[in-house]
Amino acid sequence: MEESYHPLSFSFGEFISRIFSFLAASSLFIGGTGFFKTYVGYILLGEEPIMLTCMIVFLIAFSVYSLDKIADLDKDIINMPSRSSFISGRKKLVILSSLGAYALALLLAIFSTPAAVPIILVPLIANAFYGTRLLSGVPRLKDIPVMKNVVVASTWALITALIPALTTGPPGALAIAMVFYFMFVKTFIDTVLYDMRDVKGDRLNGVRTIPVMLGERKTTALLLIANSTLLSLLPFTCKDVRLFTTVLVVYGFGYIIYFMGKIDPLVLDFLVEGEWMLATLLLILIS
Repeated sequence: MEESYHPLSFSFGEFISRIFSFLAASSLFIGGTGFFKTYVGYILLGEEPIMLTCMIVFLIAFSVYSLDKIADLDKDIINMPSRSSFISGRKKLVILSSLGAYALALLLAIFSTPAAVPIILVPLIANAFYGTRLLSGVPRLKDIPVMKNVVVASTWALITALIPALTTGPPGALAIAMVFYFMFVKTFIDTVLYDMRDVKGDRLNGVRTIPVMLGERKTTALLLIANSTLLSLLPFTCKDVRLFTTVLVVYGFGYIIYFMGKIDPLVLDFLVEGEWMLATLLLILIS
């Protein structure tokens, strides 16, 4: 007997995929990445996470990445057509919500941690130079090979290492430097993986990213070498977080190798940007 089909039936997997697509396109997911990445920053520093600070970084990430998607609409038509369609029909709403989120983040920081305000302004300033052509004939930073990856990685490392340090009292220069480097390398790898996802559109638009210049195999080798440098930090990490740090490094090797082939955008978001949410869940389960 043939299996009957009901017009109202739906795939649970498809439902989850649509929810996740909305979270990614609306920048709510990357906002969550900012929250949990800051949470992990506290843990790596050996400090108790402060939820308000994590929420401030959520607002910053949501704001900056939403504005960046507005600037990238032309490229996303090729690389991420569904995201481009979502953003282009809501440009005014996206801009207003982005500016409102950043203003709220600044306000919360002024009343909670005034010393962190200059650092909180860094992503906004960096995004202005990174995603906008300020002078005619001068390329955006994101269009300069490697520079884009360095700027994004440095900004994330600054936010997730220095802000937790400022809100808990200086844990020591070495600890801050180690967390900064750890976050820098992890974020650098993530940005290059996203360049691998966007390689088709970047080639068509003449954008010279690392994957465009080196090709897939050499880029993967570069990322594996970069991730390997994090192993040198393990002997100097606090015993309480050494195993956790090791898991994050090994996980990095896993997804670098996994994405050597064709990259599914949703799987990339979940495994790479979702790493920090999964790491926080792991911490809660083992604590």
